[in-house]
Amino acid sequence: MLKKIMPLLALILGLAGGGAAAIFLAPPPDDQPMSQNEATTPDALSETSSDDLQDGASDSFEIVKLPSQFVVPVILDNRVRAMVILTVALEVEVGQGDRVRALEPKLRDEFLAELFSLAALDGFKDEMISRKTLELVKRALSVRSSEVLGLQNVNVLVTDMARQDAL
Repeated sequence: MLKKIMPLLALILGLAGGGAAAIFLAPPPDDQPMSQNEATTPDALSETSSDDLQDGASDSFEIVKLPSQFVVPVILDNRVRAMVILTVALEVEVGQGDRVRALEPKLRDEFLAELFSLAALDGFKDEMISRKTLELVKRALSVRSSEVLGLQNVNVLVTDMARQDAL
């Protein structure tokens, strides 16, 4: 009889413990309610105001993460020797996030053209991604995004950058 009751008792205790942990560890509710459309779009989840990142200009910028990565081949001697993978976000003035999302295909096209140009000019030739390379990429993409968006205050944030060498 005890063999039949113990698994049931363990299940009940596990569920109760998990429920209690979920209640105590849940994040605090937001002060501003979102509309249903904002709550269900992926852009609403990827967009973060910069008050989490900066103390001084907390209300003047918003961050818009571009949803997919950029993959750039590094070609040496007519062979792909490595792949550079980047994840990018744009820091723009508040209210310009919709403009960034609307022009995302054009931004991606311009970014890829710039990244391929940098790769062709041996911008990614080092085995390791250096700070110098990162700054070069950020500066080039910031110029391109300012041109596409028609905004002066655009800052490119490279949130992830990796190089995978081909075998």
